[in-house]
Amino acid sequence: MQNGEDTPATADTTLVPEEVTKQSFRLKVWRHLENNSLAMFPRPVFNRIPNFKGAPEAAARLAELEVFKNANTVKVNPDKPQEPVRVVCLEQHKTLYVPVPRLQNGFLNRLVLPEGETGPAAIRKSVSRNGMETYGQPIGIEDSVSLDLVVMGSVAVSKEGYRIGKGRGYGDLEFGLMMHMKAIKPTTLVATTVHDCQVFDTLPAELFGPHDVPVDLIITPTQVIETQRMSQRPVGILWHLLSNRRIQMMPILGQLRDIEMLAGRACTLKEVDTDVEERATSRQRRPRRRTRSHKSQSEGEGNTTEGEDGKAGKPRRPGRRRNSTKSKEGKEGREGKEGKEGREGRDEKPRRPRRPRPVIDFSLKISNISPNTRVRDLKQALSERGVKPQIMVWKGFRGFCYLHFFKPGPQKGEGDSAPAVNMEGVLAALADMSVGGSGGGDEARDDKPRLLQVEPAPPRQPPQQEVH
Repeated sequence: MQNGEDTPATADTTLVPEEVTKQSFRLKVWRHLENNSLAMFPRPVFNRIPNFKGAPEAAARLAELEVFKNANTVKVNPDKPQEPVRVVCLEQHKTLYVPVPRLQNGFLNRLVLPEGETGPAAIRKSVSRNGMETYGQPIGIEDSVSLDLVVMGSVAVSKEGYRIGKGRGYGDLEFGLMMHMKAIKPTTLVATTVHDCQVFDTLPAELFGPHDVPVDLIITPTQVIETQRMSQRPVGILWHLLSNRRIQMMPILGQLRDIEMLAGRACTLKEVDTDVEERATSRQRRPRRRTRSHKSQSEGEGNTTEGEDGKAGKPRRPGRRRNSTKSKEGKEGREGKEGKEGREGRDEKPRRPRRPRPVIDFSLKISNISPNTRVRDLKQALSERGVKPQIMVWKGFRGFCYLHFFKPGPQKGEGDSAPAVNMEGVLAALADMSVGGSGGGDEARDDKPRLLQVEPAPPRQPPQQEVH
């Protein structure tokens, strides 16, 4: 055991939760790590995959296993406690995949070291948060990936194979996306590296559902545990467990859902937003009292200090009146007259009729956009091909955007309709269109033009704040 302890701490004897929920087990583990000086940076470990003392030892123990030695492709989560595992993967020249944090700007990154930089310093830089973004090559759900080993972070695990994450569902969704890609084979094992105190003999089976990913191997700084794996692996994304809010948070899910819907598969979302299993309840701030500009005499006396009694108790001098009663009456008369005329004018003025909201005829999705591409670059490319969408929803930093085309209506001052634009004509005009990145940095100048993918998208009303 680490830190001079003679025997490993067992969570099932020292961490018995008072209430049987996933969050209660998380809190017990987080508190135990913090209170026993077992937590490492970043701290506090609450609401995180906790970094623990002995994480490098757990990674070294994993590297000694045959399943790791025989693995050519490994996927490791981007959290701090699994950083030593990512280091070992690159040191042993394995193909390493790391998910994009919170799936906000993509799915997977394949870490590739710069040519000639294979030393320990370069490896440690590449597996850091900034390094994973700099040296990561984006991998989409359309790409072909085959994994031999998956290493996940955990807050609590049991010898039965049950795993509890930090409560946001990222690990489970990543696994579901990899199942859709057919990256997970029957022989692919799922491992986790944790501290000994995070391991329970048993966890209540009723807490886990079909979306929870079980683990096959638990590696601690002192032991390797082959679990019994009491539950089955998720078969893919379970759409009925997700809300529209989650889809908006993670664009990769929206991209997959569009693909599934275009293929005619049902992707009905749940109506009530409860797909995050344990949402942290933010403390409600007490409303601030609006302090008066002047204090009463009693308030002033209660807040005085020694030597200031005279100042605090002395009432404020009333302001001097400047205008006479005559001027006041004149002012009231003018205000009354102006107010009356203003009201009459407003009553007589007819209201402008509301313009009917345009109806979207069809929508297109353009993907494979370089992160360095600017919206003006794409607009110029569309204009050169004679395509002018009424609305563009730009998500270029995530690799895609939407074009919305309205149904033709009567033009202003004319009875004829505007020229009709059909989807087939626009698709033909945008065939084989390439747009490269632009900007001031060296990385942007070296960016080569990308062949864009244009496909139909389900018509939907774009959010107002995203309209360009």
